[in-house]
Amino acid sequence: MHRKIKLSTLISLFSLQIIAAQFIVKDEIFSPNSVSNQGKVAGYQMQAGPYILWLPDSANVMTNIGGIAPGNGVGGQARFATDGNILCGTSVGNNGPEMSRYNRNTNQWTPLGSLGFIVDNTLSGGFGISGDGNTVVGNAWAGNSAGFTYTHAVAYNSTEGIMDLGSIFATSGRSTRANAASNDASVVVGWQDFNGPWKSAVWRKNPAGGYFPNQYILINPAGDPNDEFNQAGECSTVSADGKWIGGYGDFANNNQPWIWSQDSGVINLGALPNVGTGFVSGMSADASVVVGWFNGQLFGDPITPFIWTRTGGLQELNAYISNVLGYPTGDYQVYTAECISPDGHYIAGYGVNNTTFSLFVYRVSLDQSSNAQEITAINKLNIYPNPSDGLVTLENTHKGRVTIRSMDGKMVFQQELNGTKVLDLSGFTPGIYAVSFQTEHAVHNQKMIVK
Repeated sequence: MHRKIKLSTLISLFSLQIIAAQFIVKDEIFSPNSVSNQGKVAGYQMQAGPYILWLPDSANVMTNIGGIAPGNGVGGQARFATDGNILCGTSVGNNGPEMSRYNRNTNQWTPLGSLGFIVDNTLSGGFGISGDGNTVVGNAWAGNSAGFTYTHAVAYNSTEGIMDLGSIFATSGRSTRANAASNDASVVVGWQDFNGPWKSAVWRKNPAGGYFPNQYILINPAGDPNDEFNQAGECSTVSADGKWIGGYGDFANNNQPWIWSQDSGVINLGALPNVGTGFVSGMSADASVVVGWFNGQLFGDPITPFIWTRTGGLQELNAYISNVLGYPTGDYQVYTAECISPDGHYIAGYGVNNTTFSLFVYRVSLDQSSNAQEITAINKLNIYPNPSDGLVTLENTHKGRVTIRSMDGKMVFQQELNGTKVLDLSGFTPGIYAVSFQTEHAVHNQKMIVK
């Protein structure tokens, strides 16, 4: 009995030590889909298996909550509403897997319907949920065209039931899917297919019922909306108020992760050294913190996670955890940032232990009091005067590379800087330019106005 008590005490002390560090790991294969404001993480351990809740602050346990995780033809993601008690996902309905809603208070999944088409014994999948928990979005099999089956984005609420959000190219059988919804589901985002690359899709609520047809997010709002080089890539997330949208990079924007608002247009978040395509996976409710990852240049490996903040720009997440948050990670190397809590306090993802080469899942807490430390760590580029139509000074305190691009993405200036550079703008066309300053572990993005 005495030996058992000692072992229990050691385990308890070890758990407390991990929690105090606020970089909590569990040596398990686990794909996180969502993290709540309470720090709970939803995801799954195996394809087509049940969804799992990981509770880092409650003995670091994982709990089976049922449903059907993606795999074997089933689609869906376990994502929290803001209160942390309601989730979306997929579960078994009367005729097969359907988009569903899960209530943690009753521990029950409720199938929400489909468009009536069954393919590979599946009907629909839940991929996102509004912050208020009233609307679940995803996609459902919608029919076939010339022998090819296709899906349509769908949304469900208790008042209107299942709603077919349609497709711009419905007559030719091109698929769509909804990935996320704003707090009241007035804005739903996802992707539209046409000939292969999944492009941005935004549906807005129609006060008369249902949703207006989806629209692309355009790199150049005045450009051709049918030009795939002017259409932003897949939308993955939306802010609580629906004003900010984030998504995946592709050939239209130099493969950079991006965010967008009506006022700002598309903002490319930049790139880190030796990376491939960038993907936004989530943003805080107010869009002040954005997370995601970059594929590697060698068949997608190695994956590099990032965090972007309004004050600090783009940073490699492992460096951010160690240098800004001050949390030692040891042999644990983070690979992805899969999700962020609505309040912007928690990030979750997975990584690899560099000693054992085994996978692990992590949850890290962002210290909200570290803004001053963060700004000091970023090596921000100062531009003055701004706006200007003549000479402008570019000033920094650390070595890095400054790149200036016009709003159509063309690079007009690039140079290594370590101090001060005076640049003559007299040859620049008046307008807004995107300026990025890249150091070893961070990219700071801002705008420069030429009068």
